[in-house]
Amino acid sequence: MNAASNMGTAELVPQVGAPDPERRNSPLQTDPEQSFELLREQVGDEAAGCYFNGSLYEEGRRVMSGSTCLRCEGGIWVEAGTDSSESP
Repeated sequence: MNAASNMGTAELVPQVGAPDPERRNSPLQTDPEQSFELLREQVGDEAAGCYFNGSLYEEGRRVMSGSTCLRCEGGIWVEAGTDSSESP
C-alpha cells in the first residue's frame, strides 16, 4: 500500500501512547461532567496549543492515546471518540 496516496485526503493522527507523568502534559478532560471552564482556568488564556509527553500540538490537532482520540481545545485535551477517522 502506498502511504503517500492517502496524504491529501485525511489528517495524519499520530499515536502518542499513554501520558508520561514525568513529561509536560496539558490537562485531559475525560469526564463529560467535568467543567471545561475549570480546566481552562488552570491552563490560562495564553495556551498556544496542547502538550502531550513534552511535545506541543496546535489548537484543533488530534492525537491517538491508545484507542482514544483526543482533540486540543484551548490548551486542554478533550476526548473525541475512539476512532481517528471521526469528525472533530
